Amino acid sequence: EVRRKIVQAFARLPAKLRVAALLAVVEERPHKEVADALGISTGAVKLRVFRALRLLRKDLGQQGITP
Repeated sequence: EVRRKIVQAFARLPAKLRVAALLAVVEERPHKEVADALGISTGAVKLRVFRALRLLRKDLGQQGITP
């Protein structure tokens, strides 16, 4: 049940944030590698991942799931 809610929360993220978070957090790719793959700076990757995680925490928290 929790896994399903996490997957759904990821799907609700804006595409730019979702891709960066999947590559950096789920696949554990280095920020430099993610930046090169997306054609953006490492700073932009860090910002997107930060924003994605913040939105995921908020979304999951509203569903009663806390880390």
